[in-house]
Amino acid sequence: MIRRAQLVLIALALAVPFVQGCGEPETDLVVERLPDVEPSLPSVPTLPPPPHPVTYDDGSHSVYGLRSRLRNTIDTDVEVTGYIVEIYVPPECEEEPCDRPLAPHLWIADTQEEDSRRKHLMVVGYAENQEQIDEAVELAERGRYEPPDPETGLLPIPTDFHVGNKVKFNGPFARVGSSGFNNSEGLLEYRGHDTIENVAAEEEE
Repeated sequence: MIRRAQLVLIALALAVPFVQGCGEPETDLVVERLPDVEPSLPSVPTLPPPPHPVTYDDGSHSVYGLRSRLRNTIDTDVEVTGYIVEIYVPPECEEEPCDRPLAPHLWIADTQEEDSRRKHLMVVGYAENQEQIDEAVELAERGRYEPPDPETGLLPIPTDFHVGNKVKFNGPFARVGSSGFNNSEGLLEYRGHDTIENVAAEEEE
């Protein structure tokens, strides 16, 4: 009987660690609360305004607007308003044989001071050669220029193109124009124009 009692006491003694293991363990671990993380997002960038209106009140495009909407405007008839910044003048021939001059063409831009060729728009197709323009201008100065009959399909030769003039042009906007001119960002094939500001006329006043 005594022997049996001793065995029971020994068994109970051995079971004590297991009972403690099933309860809350004793530990020195200290749990610290991490500080709240506040997200640091970059500020929303402020986009600069476009340098020029895409279109004007009369519905015509600026050069910038025509190019910025290239997917919609290319290969369509458009109106574009700008300032004439350069007019091609055939070089004088000093020695034969002379190179064949290019067909008449000019460049317009959104401002008179724009000197970046990439921001210029070429206008072509308003005359076959410089002689046509010179003759038309001379006749216009004498009040004797008569535009061709509209039924012929021929366009009047412009006689009021001057650097600095503000002009609204109309015609097809394409990458390839008449007389072999081409531009990947588009050029204007002339069909007509309205002179809004004529610097030559203002100087005469």
